Amino acid sequence: MAMFICVGVLALVLLVRFATKARWGLALGAVLVSFIFTPLIVFIDCSSQTTATEVWSGRVIGWEHNEEWDEWHQPVTSCSNDNVCSTTPGYWEHHDATNYIKTTDNGRVQVHVSPDGRKLNDKWPNTTEELKVLWPYNTPTASTHTYENKVQASYSIFKHDDIDLDKFPNLPDYPEAMRDYIYVDRIVGDVINKDKSLTVLSEVNSQLNKPVPNPEKPGKSMSWKQVNIIFVNVGVNKDPSYGFALQDKWEGGNKNDFVVAFSVDEDNKAVWVYSFSWSEVEVLKLEARDYIMNLDNLNDFPSVIKDVGKLVEDKFVRKQFADFNYLQIDTSNGAWIFIWILNGLIVLVTSYRMLNDYRF
Repeated sequence: MAMFICVGVLALVLLVRFATKARWGLALGAVLVSFIFTPLIVFIDCSSQTTATEVWSGRVIGWEHNEEWDEWHQPVTSCSNDNVCSTTPGYWEHHDATNYIKTTDNGRVQVHVSPDGRKLNDKWPNTTEELKVLWPYNTPTASTHTYENKVQASYSIFKHDDIDLDKFPNLPDYPEAMRDYIYVDRIVGDVINKDKSLTVLSEVNSQLNKPVPNPEKPGKSMSWKQVNIIFVNVGVNKDPSYGFALQDKWEGGNKNDFVVAFSVDEDNKAVWVYSFSWSEVEVLKLEARDYIMNLDNLNDFPSVIKDVGKLVEDKFVRKQFADFNYLQIDTSNGAWIFIWILNGLIVLVTSYRMLNDYRF
C-alpha cells in the first residue's frame, strides 16, 4: 500500500509537470519527499506497535568513584586580518565527582542519590569503599530493557474473546518503574509483610538470572533462566475473570515474565490462582496454581515466593520470540490517515507551484 501511494504521487506529479512544463526540480523534489517520508512513517508506526519493555534481574558486582577535579583552560589569543588581536582569559573549570555501580543486568550505571535518599556530592562519598557500603556486593538488582514484540501487535494471539477490558477499570499497570537505580517492585497489590516479600522476590529473581556460560558463544555468559517472576493480588473475592483480564491488559506479559495472579478471601486464603507466561512448559503454570491453592493462607508470603521460585527453577523454559517472526504487522489506521494527508499535501503544493510557473 505504501509503495502504491508513492507511485500514485509520482504519476500525478509527472502528469502535472508534463502539462505545465514546469521545472523538473519541483517534480523530483516532491517525489523524493514522498518516497522518503511514506516508508519512514510506516517504519515508525511498526516500531511503536512492536516495541516492548522487559525486566532483567542481576546483582551489583562493581563500583567506581571518581574524585572531583579542576581543569585549567589556557588563555586563547585570536587575531583578525587587520592584525587586531584579542585574548580570552584563562579560567578554571570544576568537574564534579562521579559515582558508578556495575551490575550484571545493566552494566555501568551512574548514581546520584543513595538508596536512603541522600544526594551524592563532592564531599561524600570520597572513596570507592564508601560507595560500596551503599550498594554492597551481590545486592539484587533489576533494570528495564526494550525488545521487539510482534505478539503485542497481534492481539488475537492471546485475547480472551469473552473479556471486555472496559468492565475491569481498576486493573493494575505492568510493574516496570525503576526505583533507586536498581529496583523494580514486582509484587502488585497487597500482601502481608510486603517489604520483606519484595526483598525476597528480588533475591529469587536475581538467583534465577545469574550469569552462566553461553553454550552458543564460548567465552561469553548469559542469563540462566531468563525469567521475571511477578505476583499480582487483584483484590479480595474477585471473580476469576480478573486473571484473564489482567493477561489481556498486559498483552500476554513480556517474553521473560512468569506472572502469578490471584485473589484471596477474608482469611487471606487464595480463592483462585491464574498464572500466565510464554514458558514452553505449560505444566509449570498448573503446578504454581495447585501449590498456592493448597495453602491454608498466604500469611507467609516470603515462603510462597521461595517455593514458587523453586518450581520456576525446575521447569521454566522461556519461549523464543523468534517463533513469532511469521506475524505480519499491519500499519495502523492512524498512520495511514497521516500518510494520505501528507501525500495529498505534497501533490497539492507541488501542483500549485507548477501551475504558477506555467502561468508566469
